[in-house]
Amino acid sequence: MKNYAYLYSVKTAITIVLFIISVGLFGQVKNALIIDSDAGTDDLRAIALLSAVRDYDLKAITLSDGTLFPDKGAVRVMHLLQCLKLNFVDVGTGEKTIYNKPVWRAFAETVPWGSCDTATHHLSEYPNAATVISTILDNAPSASVTFICLGSLHNLYKTLITNPASISKIKQIIWYNSTNTKQGTNYMFDYKAADYVLNQHVPIKIISTLPGKNIIYSPTFVNEIKKINTPMAHEINYQLNFLISHTDTSHLLFCDELVAVYLASPDLFTMKDDIKQPYIQYVQNYDAEAVRKVYLKLAAGKFFPSHEIVFSEFPLDSMYYQEDVLAVKDKILSRYGKDEFKNAVLTSEIHGHLGIYSIIGVKMGIYALSLLNASKYSVKIISNCGNYPPLSCINDGLIVSTGSSPAYNLFSIDTTQTKPSATFYYQHRCLKISLQDSIYQRIDKILTQAVATFTLSSSAYWNYVRKLAIMEWLSLDRTKIFTIDEIKQ
Repeated sequence: MKNYAYLYSVKTAITIVLFIISVGLFGQVKNALIIDSDAGTDDLRAIALLSAVRDYDLKAITLSDGTLFPDKGAVRVMHLLQCLKLNFVDVGTGEKTIYNKPVWRAFAETVPWGSCDTATHHLSEYPNAATVISTILDNAPSASVTFICLGSLHNLYKTLITNPASISKIKQIIWYNSTNTKQGTNYMFDYKAADYVLNQHVPIKIISTLPGKNIIYSPTFVNEIKKINTPMAHEINYQLNFLISHTDTSHLLFCDELVAVYLASPDLFTMKDDIKQPYIQYVQNYDAEAVRKVYLKLAAGKFFPSHEIVFSEFPLDSMYYQEDVLAVKDKILSRYGKDEFKNAVLTSEIHGHLGIYSIIGVKMGIYALSLLNASKYSVKIISNCGNYPPLSCINDGLIVSTGSSPAYNLFSIDTTQTKPSATFYYQHRCLKISLQDSIYQRIDKILTQAVATFTLSSSAYWNYVRKLAIMEWLSLDRTKIFTIDEIKQ
């Protein structure tokens, strides 16, 4: 009987561990992203924006022949990745296939692909693009990888003819090309590869600039980008300054950037099925002004995709809110956005009261996702906030705002030293975020005095805390109340 109980407990433990591991792995790879580029001028802008789409994990960038030779393009892509601190992204090169070089190649070779000073970016030999793609697909779950193609489909074609089974791992292909599948520069770069890939049974979305829908980098739009203080915006602006200084207007149009906006917000695009090829859809319309807005949010690292599970839309109607919250609702939404408001509301309902520290936890969690450019449900957190109120209330705010639930082994508490801080792990980065000492001491003093005045068991205490929490919610800007330390792993 003892042996049976032992075996049963071991089997149960293994099952639980395997479940946790499978959940963790699924969370990491379900939105894996591969970008294939020919190093066109607009590709830099598209790649910078694509790196900011939170629900996708950029695994690799491969280079095909087109605007630049693949090895020349790889040097530029590696420089950009270093400037964006994305050194963990693999880079691979395809074959040289276009010896009648495009007329725009000479100018493209002069366009900068990064503003930062780095060590040499040139490697004597880059990994083969098809091998890089194939390795990622082989290690991914079924139908989990999004393949973005900003040039020809040559590298994907070479992958599929040598590893046909890997097609089952691709969730969708998003290709910038003419909506006429037998036309367009990217089609003509390698029409044999395009014809092969377009006949695969995998969803293919074709994105293209539509007639009368051109989006231009006007002086006004460029100035808006200049105001954004993020690495993505900085690199885009650096290139735009170069193009403007060379009075090159032909490269100041949205092209591949549309793919990044589509990936982030596909609802802005009207897609039409290809009657002859049921797996293919091509863009029929898009809202140009809405595209500009999403572009700026991506560049600013402030585009938050919807994560509603039960709601189709989180309710904001005034009838749902208590009078004291209603009095500040619009100000909070205006200052801090819907994401903070929604998560603070949900946290308060779960937490059982409207408290200062639970809202600080929400602010800390949202700020961490922004700094790490991470999506919800993807960050591992170790909290130093302990297991006892009031400081432990931060934990509820952290869990709700990040989705880093203990159920998925993404949240734990280190009680060796209790303080208002937490460490956040995402991909190859680690941040320790702490509430500033002056703010912590001020709040701690106020709450201590409140306990002495009202006692914890009195309704007067909780009414006082609620009023205080609403005031602090409105006044504490999440970008100004924390100390950030980057920890090398």
